[in-house]
Formats: sequence, C-alpha cells, structure tokens
Amino acid sequence: MDMRISSARVGEKLGTIETELTPRRLLAYSAGLELGDDCYLDDARPGGAEMMPAMCAAVEWPLADGVRISELIGVTLAQYRKVGVHAEQDSRYHRPPRMGETLTTTGWLEVLRQTRAGVLMTCRYDTVDREGAPVFTSYNSGMLRGWELDRPRAGDSDAGALQPVALDEGQAAKTDVPVARHLPHIYSEGGPIWNPIHTERLVALAADLPDIILHGSATWALAMDRVIRAHAGGDPRRLKRFACRFTGMVIPGETITVRHRAAGDGIEFDTVNADGRPVLSCGVAELHSV
Repeated sequence: MDMRISSARVGEKLGTIETELTPRRLLAYSAGLELGDDCYLDDARPGGAEMMPAMCAAVEWPLADGVRISELIGVTLAQYRKVGVHAEQDSRYHRPPRMGETLTTTGWLEVLRQTRAGVLMTCRYDTVDREGAPVFTSYNSGMLRGWELDRPRAGDSDAGALQPVALDEGQAAKTDVPVARHLPHIYSEGGPIWNPIHTERLVALAADLPDIILHGSATWALAMDRVIRAHAGGDPRRLKRFACRFTGMVIPGETITVRHRAAGDGIEFDTVNADGRPVLSCGVAELHSV
C-alpha cells in the first residue's frame, strides 16, 4: 500500500514518561531473555540487580510503539504498524542505571528521509535521572515500507551513519545462540514489548511473514549479551555504546550466530541466521574504561 506522508511535524516531541527501575521490572526483563547471571537476577547483591543495557529499548517502548508517531505523520496506528519495521538501534550509555531509581524519558521525531525502500524515520530518546543528568540516549530508526515523503528529507540528527563491517571467516570469534521457540512469548511479557507478529502465527501470516519472528530488540539484546561476555568480562556496566542495523528475520526455534572482534578502540559485530544470512549488520560497540 503506497501512501504519501507529511513531514510538517518533524522535530516535535513524542512525549515524556517516567520509569521506576523496580526489582520486579529489572528481573523480569533479564529473565525474558533467559539470562541467569547473578548481576541481573540477584537483587540482594550490593548495589542491587543491574539493568541489562538492552532494557533501554523497553524503557523507550511506550513512546516508540507508534501511537504518537502515527499521529505526527498523519496516519492511523494500524497503517503504521502494517508497514513499519525496526531498521536501526544506536544506544549510548552515560552511566549504569541503578535499581530503585526513577528515570524520565523524552522522545523526539528527528528525521524523515525518502529512500528507495520507503521512508526512513529516526527518533531520539533521552533518558535522564531525577537531577536531569543523562543516563542513556537512543537513536531508533524505522522503515515505513513503500511509503512516500512529501519532500526528500526533513530534520537532522547527530546520530551519524553506521558503517559496514566485514567479519569474514577466521577474522572474528563466533558465538552460537539457540533461540527457543517460546522466547518471543516470555520476552514480550518480561519486556514488556508486545506486537502480535512476534507471538501469534495467525497475525504473522496475515502480515505476509513466514512465521512468528523474534523481536528485533531481542535479537539486539542477545548479541549485546554475547559481546559483553566476550569483551567486557561479563560486566554490563562497562557498555558505552551498542548500535547496528536490522537486516533480516529470526524465526524462533533456529540458532543464530553472533560474530565479533576487537577493532581499534571498539568492537565490531554482526549476527547471521541458520542459513548464514545477516540479521544484524554494521554492528559497533564501545566500552567505558575500567
């Protein structure tokens, strides 16, 4: 379905929300990814349970779920959800969140840009603590497939473009990650990040998908976990940045492979599915110094 959308409201706020990092919320998110580490699941440890850094996507989800975005670009929520797919996620971590604190997140519609595939949309989410100090910032891009914009580009962003990485055989470590058939169900509830294409085959098939598919944010989180284990000694507090493009689907029940290597001051990574096709590309991670 082709549709022409307006750029008139680029730059407007998506809204502001508060999130309390309760033990229940932190533990449920990590358990939703089937992570069993004490740092994520032991709320009695000194300092409490750590927030798995990928949980930033769950904190941002109430602003990113399409309700406000669809209003700003002049379409219905149903129209938006039918064509919108997660294209990129670039999150920067200014300091580790602390169990028990309340965070405030504000979202902005930053950029709309015409591409051959459709309209690429970038939103920025700024999350701060009670004192207004930054905790994490995310640039979330989505592709509105087949749609047209009323001009070539509107708005600007300081996110920067992600660059291709070539992780050929022999040049990177590989970590296989089995994706359980039930993982989208527990991730949907533990997140909570819910869209029925991830859990209900009737909905997925009606959307012309071959099966239910794993959330892009869950695939991103699984890759993040393996990079943290391999390059940060399993310490999530060291993660400074984690970014990639979403370039393929993961069917629950298959095994994905995260490929990663140190590169200069950072880490390059990607992820391929059981057929060797890329599902995460242009991956870059950075760590805080010890």
